[in-house]
Formats: sequence, structure tokens, C-alpha cells
Amino acid sequence: MSDFLTADIDRADALIDLSNVVLERSLGGSGAADLLRLERVGRALSALYGSSETRMYGVADESLIRRNLYADVRQFRALRRWRAERVIHVAPDADPVLLELADQTGLPIITGDRFRNHRDDFPWLDGSDDAVLEPRAGAGGGVSLSHVVVHPVLDWEVSRAEESDLLKQKGVRARQGLLTRIWGCPEPRCPWHDPLRTGLMFVPRWYRDRLYCDLHDLDVVDLGPRPRAAQVKVISNGAEVARFPVRAGERVKVGRSPGGFVLTPWLSAATRLKVSREHLALELAGDRLVFTDSSRNGTTVVNAEGIRRKVHRTSAPFGYKSRLEVVPGLELIRSGRRYPSELQIDRAVATAAEPPPEATVSY
Repeated sequence: MSDFLTADIDRADALIDLSNVVLERSLGGSGAADLLRLERVGRALSALYGSSETRMYGVADESLIRRNLYADVRQFRALRRWRAERVIHVAPDADPVLLELADQTGLPIITGDRFRNHRDDFPWLDGSDDAVLEPRAGAGGGVSLSHVVVHPVLDWEVSRAEESDLLKQKGVRARQGLLTRIWGCPEPRCPWHDPLRTGLMFVPRWYRDRLYCDLHDLDVVDLGPRPRAAQVKVISNGAEVARFPVRAGERVKVGRSPGGFVLTPWLSAATRLKVSREHLALELAGDRLVFTDSSRNGTTVVNAEGIRRKVHRTSAPFGYKSRLEVVPGLELIRSGRRYPSELQIDRAVATAAEPPPEATVSY
């Protein structure tokens, strides 16, 4: 199987996202992970380029090497040997490495991923039709490779993908109920020792039935339920300039008046006159974020299809795919982040430990 791989990127015909390919069950094999999928993709690359000498430069997430997900333990040993012999490149997060290499070499990446969480750092991805080669299962167990168009994504999708990627790295993506709790590190010098005091939340690592701080390798302490919150981004002329949380039980005022979230830094002399001191307010109502306009001129809601609707002196839901236009060029959007790794919290909101909730509320 390693015959399709090369450690010399100058000899490579493509980059391969090993974790994505090896874990993709539709490509055949058995078990959660199977190196047979790598071999089939290698054959598909040879068929695509019409050469038996094609090679791939492999990059893998560290989690693929850390856990034995293989029906045949010899495959797990082979992967660890490839790492030791530098046959493959192993990184905590393979995606940035793959994209940097693709940017530098022009090689396509073999993956089923669309890299939604890296569009800001690699803007050339948007609209690209030669950056990604997607493996697709065919009849009789065969695999083919096809160039796909990497379509632009909405800002909230980028944020949600970033969060999913973080959970994957920490090993807790399948255990998101853990993220309804506040966790602290027992080490007093750790920046995450007392999140209730510092106001910073973090995602602990889960491995082999342990939930621990990967900075100090100590089991974390459950400090109680995590307050529900939604993140909002401020977009000025198409660029993110700030973000702020809306926590359960809070009413966040937005406008020119001190005491809420102040928009004045991004207002010109002309637009400043169109924004009220308390232009609108945001709050969580059950499992939804809603806004209430209280301005002179109203707030425009722009939905995913671009349809605009003026809201004046009334309340309306504020969903992920919507934008709130305060004035032309200044908007509020939802971040899409359901479990931020760092979330400002209030000591008064975080109470003593309670039993974990049965279900996780998503925002």
C-alpha cells in the first residue's frame, strides 16, 4: 500500500488527506478505518493520469495514528511505522498542512472535504475547480477520482466547520454532551484552572476513557453546567471587525449608547445619524436567538436568498443564515459556533455542579 506514497513532494502527483480517505467507509474495506481505501484511491489516481508510476504525498491527523480503529491490527502498526520512517506527514490538524502544500506546489488534494473552516486563510479555494480530487465509489468495489468545484460558503458555515474541526482534534466530537459542562484543570498555574474566575472556557481532550487537560495531562474537574450562549459577528464593509456573545438570561443592547455593544467605531459621520442610541436588542428565547428593533429607522433582515425585509419596533428571529443590516455596510450575522472553545461567562450565571443535561441545546 505504501507503494502509492512518497515522502518526496517533488515526486508527488497529488496530496492525499489520509484521515479523510482511510475513514471513508463508502470506499470499501471493513471497520472504521481501512488502508485498503488508500490502495484503491492510489489505483484511481493511476487510472486518472494514465500512469502506473503515480505517487501521493500523504498527510494525516494525529488522531488517526493515536487510535487503533482497524479490523486488522497490522494496518495500525503499518501506519505507525510509516510515521516513524517519515513516509507520511502527521500533524495535529492535517488540513492547514495540506492547504499550505497545495498553495505552494499547485498539487490537487485527494479528499472528500471542502475545507469550509479554512476559507479565510486560503481564499483561493472559493470557486476553485482543480484544488480537490474527490474519491467516489463505483460499481464492483472500484473507486474513481473527480475534480470538484469548491463552492463559496456562508460565514456561519465557516464558523461551524471551525468548531467541528476543533472537536475532532480534541477527540470529543462524538461526545458533545461533555461540552454542556464547565471543566477546570487541577493545576493552579494552568490558564484553565478556574474558568469561573477568568471567564475563559476550554475544550478538554478525551482519550482512552479520560477527560483531561492536554497541557498538564491531569483529569479535569466538573465545575457545573455551561451557560447557553450565541455568538454574533459585526461585519463592516464585508469584513469581520468584532464579535460578542449573547448569554441566556441577558438582553444585549446594540447601538450608539454606552452600556451595550457600541457600533460607533464603524460608523461614518453620515451613517451615525441613522443609528439610534439603542438601535436593537438581542436575547435568547428558549432555543432561538431573537432581536427587537427599537430604532427610528428600523433594521433590515436579509435572508439566505437575499430577500430584504424591514423590521421596525417589533421582534423577529435571528437565524444562522440571516443578516441584520443596521445601515448599509454595517451588519450583524450569527457565527454558527455551537460550542466555542473560549466563551466569556459570568460568575453569577455559572452555578454549582448539577447533573449533566439529557440533551444539548444547539445554537
